[in-house]
Amino acid sequence: MNEIKKRPALARTSIVVAICVFIDVGLHRLVDWAFHFNYLDNGLPVSGLVKSGLFPVAALLGFAVIFGFLALMYSISRSELGGKPLRAGLRFFAPIAIIMFFGVLESWFVFDTPFKNELITAFADGAPFIVFGVLLSRIARPETGAGGHPKATRAPWTSMLWVALFYIAGRYFSYVILHIASGYVERAFGTFGWTLCTGLSMGAFYWQAGSTFFAATPIHKALRVGALTLGTFFLLVQLFYALMFAVSVLDLVIRAVADSVYLVAGIFSFEKLFRKESYGSVRLPSERRFGRARA
Repeated sequence: MNEIKKRPALARTSIVVAICVFIDVGLHRLVDWAFHFNYLDNGLPVSGLVKSGLFPVAALLGFAVIFGFLALMYSISRSELGGKPLRAGLRFFAPIAIIMFFGVLESWFVFDTPFKNELITAFADGAPFIVFGVLLSRIARPETGAGGHPKATRAPWTSMLWVALFYIAGRYFSYVILHIASGYVERAFGTFGWTLCTGLSMGAFYWQAGSTFFAATPIHKALRVGALTLGTFFLLVQLFYALMFAVSVLDLVIRAVADSVYLVAGIFSFEKLFRKESYGSVRLPSERRFGRARA
């Protein structure tokens, strides 16, 4: 019986994924035409897929994987998010849209590509995820999530700052020690601003959505939010860049994996230090130190 009930929901979700994929592609084509620029002509060597003419097909598949993955993560966590459908959808997907926005802008700081082109494209990349959240909220009901798991309280807003701090420190470790491509020397102020905004975006996802995910222990929560959800999403975003341009795939993978480590460290430490009560331990005075958590 449950399998029969799941089929219509899966079909509707697949339709929403397909709609948002075509919205994403169509919006990119629209802004290219409206602002008279070709995103693929930004000074970087194009990939073999572009040269062979297969990039449009690869882009459709790449967007389908990204939207499909997020639809799965949202469907699994819908019960734990609680609240009204639209609010739950926006709590999950608004931070994702902002992460996508800054993920696109990173290429300007790394490869010094035209800023105007990157800014316009960043808006075109981020907006479809808001639409995706609105549409998906209409079909993903609480009963499609992890049934039986208790809904956790949302972390206080200061958790966003805590996660951002770990992300910023980790990213600069990557710039200096791991030598991932960046503009932290040539464009120091801009790179710091990008790193700060991206860290706050990651932290906003944990604060608004990830902190309510069910987990038996703090490390499980950190791995589920920081590695499985955010880490995998950002890896897919990074690898999409390699579909367009001849860049180092290894560098993209290293930066995404390293980002996951920093996010896991930030989320785990916050859960361990300030949210022990969520796991049945003795209640700590975390609300006095970090503000009152909101359900």
